[in-house]
Amino acid sequence: MSATEHAGAADQLDVVLDFDGTLVEPNVAILLVEEFAPNGQAVAHEIDQLLHSGQIGLREAWQRQVALLPLDRLPEMARFARDRVPLRAGAREFLELAQRHRVPVTIVSGGLEFYIREVLEREHLHLPVRSDHLVVGPDGRGEVTHPYGHPTCRLCGICKAGIVDGTPDGHRVVFVADGSTDRYGAQAADIVFARRRLLEYCRRVGIPCFPFEDFRPVTEQFTRWFEAGAPLPPPRRRGLADTACPISQRLWSLDPVGAPTE
Repeated sequence: MSATEHAGAADQLDVVLDFDGTLVEPNVAILLVEEFAPNGQAVAHEIDQLLHSGQIGLREAWQRQVALLPLDRLPEMARFARDRVPLRAGAREFLELAQRHRVPVTIVSGGLEFYIREVLEREHLHLPVRSDHLVVGPDGRGEVTHPYGHPTCRLCGICKAGIVDGTPDGHRVVFVADGSTDRYGAQAADIVFARRRLLEYCRRVGIPCFPFEDFRPVTEQFTRWFEAGAPLPPPRRRGLADTACPISQRLWSLDPVGAPTE
């Protein structure tokens, strides 16, 4: 494949990259609750278990977490994120490769913008971010807003499936994530890189994916595509007939071809 053909292939890909547990090692929300909330470790574990067992959604999880955090210490929490949240091994090399081939990368996260920005600024990473926001009112009370949420769904804070589905025609979306709450984005994406709970989910329902732990396998696969001439996977719109997600239902009704089954 020529350099021109490589560039054309790269131009067809958009990367949607999760933050907590993916671009960075820890789940920052859990770290903040553990560090700053009374009885933080036990409470953080309880909320995480409720979330990933499906007993509560991301919006309710954030309501519970923000109610526990001392928002008068928000600058301290931002510094904590800047000082204590490392990138996942190999992440910088992957981002440099994507930049070299002009592959757009967007952070799409159910986390909070204030700590995401802290880490990106520390690392001098200039990436667009779509995430939930923390707003502190004059009375000191906090509210999590969802500027990228679905207009009717109240399950997810941010509609990753809708963001993936909204990518321009002719572009293939590479979705890189780790959590059970990322399943709707994985359903909608053309290409999936998955770890932890998302990897278990993809294997269980039959969504093809590339497993990873650190970013080295991701970088190696992109290198095969853009520098070694390996063919890109064909575009595929995926979706499950999942009654919990209006976007995945719409994707299923539009194009069920290749959709995985239980």
